[in-house]
Amino acid sequence: MPRDAFNGVGGALEDLKPKLKFNDQDLYVDVDFPGYPANVSGTSPLPAPGSGAMFRSLWDPVARMKDYDGRLGIGQQIVLPQFSGWWSYLIEPQLAGRMARSHNESLMRVMKEFAGKILGAALLPLQDVPAATREMEWAQDHGFCSVVLDKVFPVKDHPYGEPLGSHRELWPFFKRAEELSMPIYLHNVQHGHRISNLSIFQRDGLYIFAPQEGQMSLVSLITSGLLDDFPGLQFIFTEAGTSFIKPLVQWLDKTLESPPVDYDDQEDPLNTRGPLTKVGERLRRARAINPAQLFLEKNRRPASYYFKNNFYFTIETEETELPEAIDFLGAERFLFATDYPHDDPGGRMKFEDVRLLRDHKQIAEDAKQMIRFKNAQRLFRLPA
Repeated sequence: MPRDAFNGVGGALEDLKPKLKFNDQDLYVDVDFPGYPANVSGTSPLPAPGSGAMFRSLWDPVARMKDYDGRLGIGQQIVLPQFSGWWSYLIEPQLAGRMARSHNESLMRVMKEFAGKILGAALLPLQDVPAATREMEWAQDHGFCSVVLDKVFPVKDHPYGEPLGSHRELWPFFKRAEELSMPIYLHNVQHGHRISNLSIFQRDGLYIFAPQEGQMSLVSLITSGLLDDFPGLQFIFTEAGTSFIKPLVQWLDKTLESPPVDYDDQEDPLNTRGPLTKVGERLRRARAINPAQLFLEKNRRPASYYFKNNFYFTIETEETELPEAIDFLGAERFLFATDYPHDDPGGRMKFEDVRLLRDHKQIAEDAKQMIRFKNAQRLFRLPA
């Protein structure tokens, strides 16, 4: 996150913007944010400065490039924001829009200073869908190769994390993203609105049964029918590892299978996308609370089709299940990532990731080349 990320927020919003705090070692330690939204009961958002703050390179691009050129051996990188403590879809829309533009302008200056080496994922104020769409258009016009969204959609009308695909008010944004061929990163923003915060999961270790919001949101892009309406969309699912992919896809394909069954006894009209699935029939007969056209899945193809055509995943090089995931989906659906400079589980191996991929015995050399750079060149339309 550039040190001047919010210097462009002025005028009537000047007194509300985030002000980054640094210690006498010039490390980012906190943020003073008068405009930050009020706490939502039952949530546990992470405070600033977030992971990786012991590195000056969290905000200093010169220090960052020294590590990339020297210790990591990476020639080109895409930078995503450090969200902890200052970003939320609960921020008042006008302030959020100005913050996003200021942050993107600051990152654009870094991109120009390190042209060809640092690329940007633009921040978008999704609480205001038309403004987010305009910011995405501005970002493409100014050289950004991608945009980044939270994996879920908590706003004032529903302040707990909800799946992106299930909110039709977002579909005009996704339609425009497809028209622009703009890849969309999905990255956790630490709102703290986790399903595991519900009281039933907060006793006796039962948090292990709580569903993963990010995975639910990813699946909603399929089951809502979004990817049938906008088949050109490309999403990059970040910092989740790869071990979940094969079992999830196999389970979805089995559960959402097409039915050779007679449904003449249905009580009311269903969605227009074809007959009910077998699981839909069972649940419908169990008297779902919502009507069938809202309750049931709407995708026209098996889940595996969308995973292999619309989703990319960033890798964790130390994860033992990585080779199996590559064999299952194909190497063309994975992107190299380090999570630099974070020191959480996703970033702990940042200085070893290049070596770990290079020396991996179970991944073929042509697959390694796709993961290192060829997939990114194709997805982000970068010069060879």
